[in-house]
Amino acid sequence: MLTTLMIAAAAQASFTATLERHVAAIPKRDFAEIEATITRGDRLELILPNGKRMTTRAEFLAFHREFFADKSWSMRFERQSLIEGKDIAIATYRTYFSSSDEGKPVNTSSWLTLTFRREGGEWRLVHDQNTRIPAS
Repeated sequence: MLTTLMIAAAAQASFTATLERHVAAIPKRDFAEIEATITRGDRLELILPNGKRMTTRAEFLAFHREFFADKSWSMRFERQSLIEGKDIAIATYRTYFSSSDEGKPVNTSSWLTLTFRREGGEWRLVHDQNTRIPAS
């Protein structure tokens, strides 16, 4: 029984560690760390706040390469919920994004839902969806 609890705790820590690595990599613009936490398969779904949908790992990486090249933005995250199963885990964050558009400040907030799947004993991102929260 103790062994089962230790294995379960290690799996939780492993998912949490991967999730934290992935989320921390975004404001640092750490492309290598993002790449290290996503699926190794071809299918990875990314839905942007404007509704644009990408469905491949290659598209996800191309988007992040361009996004990280822009140094005019900052982003912070507040975890809202975490659900972990044996092979699938979902985390939801509220994000705060700041940038500028032609010198004018732009501040938006979104719901970010990240879905990870266990692949070969490692947690890997397979779905990333952003939904903009309307300004009040």
